[in-house]
Amino acid sequence: NSKWTHFFSYSHSVFSDGVLITQWPKHISSLPGSSVEMHCYQNDTDYDYKYWYRQIKGELVLVGSYIVASSTNEKGFETNFTVSSTETKKWTLKVDVKEGIDALYLCAARLHNTTVYFNVQVFLSLCPY
Repeated sequence: NSKWTHFFSYSHSVFSDGVLITQWPKHISSLPGSSVEMHCYQNDTDYDYKYWYRQIKGELVLVGSYIVASSTNEKGFETNFTVSSTETKKWTLKVDVKEGIDALYLCAARLHNTTVYFNVQVFLSLCPY
């Protein structure tokens, strides 16, 4: 009796104050022990401060960031999560799938110490099949 992990994205772009952020994919199914990736893209901006957050039971927690050319994982997210960016406009969160990793994942971007622009899209859930 395997448990599949499902990543759901109610994918649409968020547009706020001239900042358009798109997050994908719409859906990923995976077994624990594998890895999945979710991506964000800033359509009309080139912000150097890029973030991934995780929300569980209404609490929003920073997973990691990619600032200029360096990635950093927050305490508690040193394993199973990798933040990367291969181009200025796009950044990625790689998740090593395991039980108990269910959450809503959000990407965000900002220009230096300005407003943080969010896109609330990818939901990860672990379901028995």
